[in-house]
Amino acid sequence: MWRSSLWKGLLIVVLFPFIGGYGEAVPAEKVSGVLGIHVLDVGQADCIIVQSPGGKTLVVDVGEDRLQPGKEAEVFYQYLRDRLHKYVIDHLLITHYHEDHMGWPREVSPTGLFYLHTLPGLRIKKVIDRGLGVVSDSLLCQRYKEWTEATGLRREAITFKPTEAGQIDLGEGVHVDVIAFNSQFDRTGKAVISGAEEQHQASEHNFSIVFVLHYGRFDMYFGGDICGFDSPPFYNVEERFLPRLKEVEVCKVSDHGSNLASRHELLEVLRPEVSIISCGRGYGLPTKETVEKLLGYRDPASGKPLGSDIYQTGGEDGYFLPRPFPSTKKTQTITKGPIVIETDGKESYWIGYGKEKREYLLDDLPPYRNQ
Repeated sequence: MWRSSLWKGLLIVVLFPFIGGYGEAVPAEKVSGVLGIHVLDVGQADCIIVQSPGGKTLVVDVGEDRLQPGKEAEVFYQYLRDRLHKYVIDHLLITHYHEDHMGWPREVSPTGLFYLHTLPGLRIKKVIDRGLGVVSDSLLCQRYKEWTEATGLRREAITFKPTEAGQIDLGEGVHVDVIAFNSQFDRTGKAVISGAEEQHQASEHNFSIVFVLHYGRFDMYFGGDICGFDSPPFYNVEERFLPRLKEVEVCKVSDHGSNLASRHELLEVLRPEVSIISCGRGYGLPTKETVEKLLGYRDPASGKPLGSDIYQTGGEDGYFLPRPFPSTKKTQTITKGPIVIETDGKESYWIGYGKEKREYLLDDLPPYRNQ
């Protein structure tokens, strides 16, 4: 459910904590303050900022649009500095090694992470990635390894218990479940794609870090560019970890709304009320198939129409439905700018863009639990 209103003046957003690992999320009655998530408009790329109540910051990807290289990291830095008044990134999580999620380490005009590393006014305390042991078809795998060794960058490979290990520590109240990375979907080391030769021939998308962010009764799914399509070099990793997922309020749509991800089965498990797509021009994204799945998915048991509202940063050359979806009445909105998600973790969450702000009510389900 949502209620809409106009923002008066500038939107002031307080962003909040991220706790990683397995176990039980903090009950809603024990959370305080507002969690906020900024999905930046960086063209055909990904960049999301989370800031804790104690002032710590986590960034999920800092990609560059190949059609406009060199601009998106500056957009991010200006937003961080001028909107959030931050000059320190406590944790920068790279979901996988593609330019539209981490930039490119060229000597002249580096982009993404590599550009940010050159800025004297910005400090990155720690980079978290999927590790350096699994090499895919992405040229960035080897380039990134060489670059980290040359620069001495402080980095760590993600674990299935990032908070319990002290890897992602943004304060009390927020919880992160790491669902998959390197095509592994449990802590036993079992992988969908195994063997160096098979990994080297597989798309980098398959190895994305997938996680769910929790704050009280609010849950949000992040899938990087994880695949839900079986045709090498793409593998249906999405389907393998479905048993580890539960309902969420918000889904950050994988792979910019392409047909390679967001299977019907995934949406029927997640049941998001809101889907967020980060996309730009030049790629025809999101696709008609993905948009219609998001707007029109149903309860597989009863056939009841559910669907989710879509908010996307761009994608004017992709598929757009200008009216509510017939069976669910859900809508698709192109914001042409950053999307801000806020929640108190108890009663509501809000989706903001420009001067518009919509309120959705949190359900009465107990806090998300994943062990």
